[in-house]
Amino acid sequence: MALQKYVRQLRPIQENYVDHVEQVQDLFEGKVKAEDYEAAIVIGWHKNNKTKLKLSSSGISDKVYKAVTNNPQVLVAGEKMAQQIAKHFGNAGAKAEQYGRAKSSLTSFWKSFGASDTTPKTDILIGNKRLSLKIGLAQLMSGGQAESMATFYAALNSTPELKKEPQFQKVNEVFESFVKSTLAPSQLRPIIKKGDNPVVNAAETAHKDCMRELGILFEQSEEFKIAFAREAMSGYEKYGSKSNSAAEFMVVATHDGSNVSIHSIDDDAYCEKIANKMKLQARFKTSGRVLTSFKSGSNPKGKTGEYNFWSVVSLIVDAMETKNESLDEGFLDRMKKKVKSIASKVIGGVKNFLTKKVSNLFKFLSAIPSISVSKRINFKWLVLKKH
Repeated sequence: MALQKYVRQLRPIQENYVDHVEQVQDLFEGKVKAEDYEAAIVIGWHKNNKTKLKLSSSGISDKVYKAVTNNPQVLVAGEKMAQQIAKHFGNAGAKAEQYGRAKSSLTSFWKSFGASDTTPKTDILIGNKRLSLKIGLAQLMSGGQAESMATFYAALNSTPELKKEPQFQKVNEVFESFVKSTLAPSQLRPIIKKGDNPVVNAAETAHKDCMRELGILFEQSEEFKIAFAREAMSGYEKYGSKSNSAAEFMVVATHDGSNVSIHSIDDDAYCEKIANKMKLQARFKTSGRVLTSFKSGSNPKGKTGEYNFWSVVSLIVDAMETKNESLDEGFLDRMKKKVKSIASKVIGGVKNFLTKKVSNLFKFLSAIPSISVSKRINFKWLVLKKH
């Protein structure tokens, strides 16, 4: 598959890069969050199996449990997804738990880059099946400088020859110029618009450079791009391939649970599809600064009005799109076989029809034979035998 097609898909983000700080964040912060669906699957799993849910060992927080049980639509969707998971693995009697809050241990390789985020890639653990749930538009990763560098080098483990390429050094230098957690006196968007903060300006340039240079590296090596996507999905290098925190299956579903598919992250063909559909974005991520000393009756959270900001690399994919593509491909394959079969029968019938009589050939061609006899015969070519 031509990688250039999908690199162009990234470039409009580069070319139209504006002062978006949290626009991507906003896409994933709707009324129903991913963790709500994860909890709904665990709740639905127990309901389908007619077993009592023990909240204390389910991995579901009280806050999420309350939100989900007050949303009948999400509960029904969770039940449907749980049914399909059980059908796929045949493990209906296994224990199910939401795994996003579990404690995880990073590998020494990962820690060597200064990365410290221990959020599991596994969203749901059912028996020994480690599942990552993706519904609609989803993020494969959203990592800061250290996390992005670690993912970058993890992918290079599959393609060590790229370290000799000049493009490798360009991407490496871009990551080095990413801004780490820095404090801004106010929300970041007005600061970006004003354009007089050298730290913010330099980071903005680094974000544009990252999307361009990493996009070029993806274009140069599809193997590297696939490895990058696989690590972002699984966390194999981050936690170790056998760790419960490393996901081994992608559960892709619609919001209502009516359409569910399950894919192994070890499936190269599926990882290639994800890699070719994912969109790269480098941007700022922010969080409001709070201090206990600022808490009051009118300010219970202790907001200071200041914001921490840092650079992140995000990989965004519509996972259902890859599923639909697979369905389309399957449909086309079936149609090709059907057409081939029909064509074969038609050709066979015509051949049989034509071979029976010469007159059938003329009928088939809608032709009337024209026969003429020459009145002049050159007898010199005839040899007459004497009796």
